[in-house]
Formats: sequence, C-alpha cells, structure tokens
Amino acid sequence: MKNICLYFQIHHPFSFQTFRYFDVGNSKSYYDDFRIEREINEAVTNYYLPLNDFLIRQIDQSKGKLKLSFYISGTALDQFLIYTPKILTSFRQLADTGQVEFMGGTSSHSIVSLGENKEEFQRQISLNRERIEYYFGKKPQVFVNTDLIFTNRIYEIISDSGYPALLTNGCNKILQWRSPNYFYSGENQKKIKILFRNEFISNEFATLLQNPAILENPEILKQFLAKFQAIGDEEPLINIYLNYLTLGGTAIDSKLHYFRRFISKINNSKQYRFDLPTVLMEKFGPVSEIGTEEPVCWAEHFHPSYYPGNELQTDAMSQLFKLKTQTEHLDNTNLKIDWQYLQTSDHFHLMDENHPAYHDEFSNTYIYKSKYDAYINYMNILEDFRHRLAAEKARKKIKSKVLHQPIHKALFVRPNHQYHDFYE
Repeated sequence: MKNICLYFQIHHPFSFQTFRYFDVGNSKSYYDDFRIEREINEAVTNYYLPLNDFLIRQIDQSKGKLKLSFYISGTALDQFLIYTPKILTSFRQLADTGQVEFMGGTSSHSIVSLGENKEEFQRQISLNRERIEYYFGKKPQVFVNTDLIFTNRIYEIISDSGYPALLTNGCNKILQWRSPNYFYSGENQKKIKILFRNEFISNEFATLLQNPAILENPEILKQFLAKFQAIGDEEPLINIYLNYLTLGGTAIDSKLHYFRRFISKINNSKQYRFDLPTVLMEKFGPVSEIGTEEPVCWAEHFHPSYYPGNELQTDAMSQLFKLKTQTEHLDNTNLKIDWQYLQTSDHFHLMDENHPAYHDEFSNTYIYKSKYDAYINYMNILEDFRHRLAAEKARKKIKSKVLHQPIHKALFVRPNHQYHDFYE
C-alpha cells in the first residue's frame, strides 16, 4: 500500500514600503504595515479559517484516516500573533486532533543557509523549533528549509541540529534517474533521512486547483488519480507539497468539493492511504545516498535551480551577511527583528525579472516595476540598517563609559503572547 503525505506551506513576508536614498537615517519604518495587515486579514478570513474548519470536519468524518502536515513560516507566525491571534487557536485545534503535524524551519523564512554563517543558521533553527513546540504542543521532527533549499552543507547542519529528517524538492537536478518516492540519506553519512517532494504530482495538483472551473468534471479527478497508478508498487510514499492558499479564495466551494472527493477516494482505496512522515520514518529506511553541492529548491513561479541567484541577488545577500558580526550581540529588540526580516527570501525573489508581478500589467501586488527597483529599495533599507547598527554601537560605548553598566546578552524568553519576546 502506498502512503500519501500531504504537506501545506503557509508563508507571509513582512513586505517593505518604498524606501528612497533620502530616507536613509531619517527613522522611517521599513514596512508597509497597511498592506501587511490587509493581506494577512484577507488570508485568514478567506482562506485559513474556512480551510481549517473544513479539515477538522474531514479528519473527524474520516475517523483518523486523513493525516497531513503544515509548514508555517516564522514571519507568518509573527503576523498571526500581531494581527489575527485567533488563527493560532484554529491551528492548535488541528494539532490536537493528533492527525496533523507541524514542521520546523528557520525563524524568518531566511536565506541564511546559502551563506557561510553556520551559527546564525543554527540559531534560527533552534528558535523556530521552540516556537513550533510552544504553539502546537509537539517538537517538530521534519525540517523544511526556506524554499526547500538543499545542499550537502545544509544536510550536515540539519544533521547536527537534532532533526531526524528534512524535506526538499524532488527535481531532476538532484534525483536524475531516481524516484522521489523513497527515503534517502546524505552522501557518506546516514544521520537523518531525506524526503522529496514529488514535483510532478504536486505541480499537477496545484494546477488543477488553480483552474476551479474544470474541477466539477468527474473525469478530472479520475485522470489525476490515474497518475498515481504509474508509480511502481515498490515505491512506498508520495509527498505532495502545496501552498495552502491554493485551496481557498476564489471558487473555494468548488476546490473543497474536489478535495473532499480526493480524500474520499484515497480513504476508500485499498491501494493508498494518508500517513504522517514521522510515522513512515520508523517504517522505512533510506534506499541510497544522495546529495548536491549546487542548491536545489522549490519556490513558486521559479525553476528548481533558482539559487544562488542573479548578480543583484547575490550582491544583496553578500552585503547583508557582511553585517553578521555587528548584529551578533545586539541588545536592541527592534534591530534584532529587522535583522531577521531582512533575510526573508521574498525580498530576493523580487530581484528576479521572472517574478510574476513584472509580467502582469494589471498587478498591484508589489510596489516595484522591475528587479532593479526591488534591489535599489532593499539596498537603501540595508544602508539605513547599517547606520542604525553604528549608532547602537556608539550608544553602547557611551553607556558603558558613563554608567559603567555591564552589557547582558539577551536570552530567549518563552512567549507570553508578547510579540517581541522571541527576539529578546
């Protein structure tokens, strides 16, 4: 019997507002707060709350047969806590069913794994894991890196972090002739298991859900399930990884009707069943070693070889992580929060000419007209951040000389529903 693992990704960045060179040093906020609040409220109201209610009903009606996993980025968790804390209760209700797992990642959907900053990467992994355990009652066992980025070096760091498994994208660049429907291990070591997103099945599922007009046709589901038949009997699992937003929004009724029929077909089948990756990790071992020195990823609208990026992206990343030393011992909460959010991958996606916002003349999703605008805006913000770091360093120096007070390193504090506690 084949095991189907359903994964849903939820991610919302803290979007930047227009930040001109003349704004540097003028105490202007980096963030488009109006847009951020509007988008997260819309997502929660029109997507997450109705979808969570639907899944809770389906789990109850299936008598435990439906199982699924979520990856919720650290920036999405922050926005939930600031603007819509009720959604955290809804996700906790899903966790309490015992049929839903929550996976770990970095604390701000960060591109830190692409740099040389191992300590910062490990710190973000640890911070995010503690938050997931606090909110949802169980320590995550599967690591999901930002955009599913994977390299041999990342594998080694995750191995050292205590995670027993990680999930990445099953693209041809890394798999070549191999199937994504097995567990693998890293090259020359078997510390943790590697799961691969089935790129073909996942993309096909997402494409269908993005075309709700055709979903009422019963032949569509039959054709989709026929693709499962092409998978060999000996291949034990199929990892389907989707953006959770794909299930909601426009024509949500048609989408959920289709998804309900899909769930029913799997639950009534003698060939397939839903299961959780942590359960399957105990049943199946790796079939072989696999690895890559060049990054592979899954980022919507971009190809699996998207990273390390173009000249604008690589320069912005390089300039960002040159500030690593100055930020290591920050005692300023606002600076620590900004340091996290500057690393979010979405800012760098916007520095690519293939971003869909640049190909839709009616799009008002983003403030930028081109990748160059996105790069310049980001570098202006980075320059302002650099000024603030220098000012903080000077302030600490004066405080130390005048007040003779010791500088205490800030420690992680378990949250008591105070937004900034995770950064203090």
